[in-house]
Amino acid sequence: MELKVLKDKCLLFNQFMAEKGALPAQLAEAYKESNKLIESAYMEGKIKPLKSMSADIDNQVIRHMPLSMAQELKNLFKEKLNIDYDVVDKVRMKVIEKLLKKGKISNPDEYELLLNRVDEIYLDPNRETEVKRLNELLAEYYNK
Repeated sequence: MELKVLKDKCLLFNQFMAEKGALPAQLAEAYKESNKLIESAYMEGKIKPLKSMSADIDNQVIRHMPLSMAQELKNLFKEKLNIDYDVVDKVRMKVIEKLLKKGKISNPDEYELLLNRVDEIYLDPNRETEVKRLNELLAEYYNK
């Protein structure tokens, strides 16, 4: 079941971006190629690449998309796939809290998650202590 939801999420994102993203022709072709890879991963039962793409989509939606576009995509995901981004963000924050408690980054995905968190909060003076701790963990992992 999870495999199908991931496939559907990735395809829906590509469709949304192709229709709403005002993309140059070269990127439109990239989305078509991406759809082939998504379908192939699904047919072969490969969940890891679909999870990775899903995480990239979440990152785009939560941090990089213009607010109105992100909200439209969140609503589409909720309507079509019952994906609630409030829940997604809560899960993400729990993972970050566990990593801070563990005091160690174990893999590139965790590194990317903490790096994105720093990008999100580094300008907030109330988060200075958190940014410092995150940067320590990132530096430790990077220097290994």
